[in-house]
Amino acid sequence: MSTTTAAELVPIHLRPYGSYPWDEWQRSALAAGLSPDFAALGRSLMREAYQHDWCERLKAECGWSDDGRAMLRRVLAQPRRTAARWEWLMATDGLRFDPWEHREHYEDSPCWNRLRSRWNREQAKLNAQPLAA
Repeated sequence: MSTTTAAELVPIHLRPYGSYPWDEWQRSALAAGLSPDFAALGRSLMREAYQHDWCERLKAECGWSDDGRAMLRRVLAQPRRTAARWEWLMATDGLRFDPWEHREHYEDSPCWNRLRSRWNREQAKLNAQPLAA
């Protein structure tokens, strides 16, 4: 038997600021020891998946099928790899637009492989640059 709180019965659009599912996920992530930067990124991802109505598969990946439990386990186990995936989803608005030309593509388009390779190369170059003093 699952326990449902009164707050969970309130539709998302009627919840007060700070009590959205993505806020709850961020609090849980911080309590589990996730860094504040990764917790904020996960919160943003979960919010975007909902607000931009990403496909059901991506919404599930972004915590909507299990209150973010798998999402949290994944980022705790592989933080850098998971953050890279999350940043890619944010940059493409859930695999809808390429991050450079903003052309729209279907989620299952083969062009995503080429675009993701380009993204990875560019991110690697950025990460290799020394920080400005």
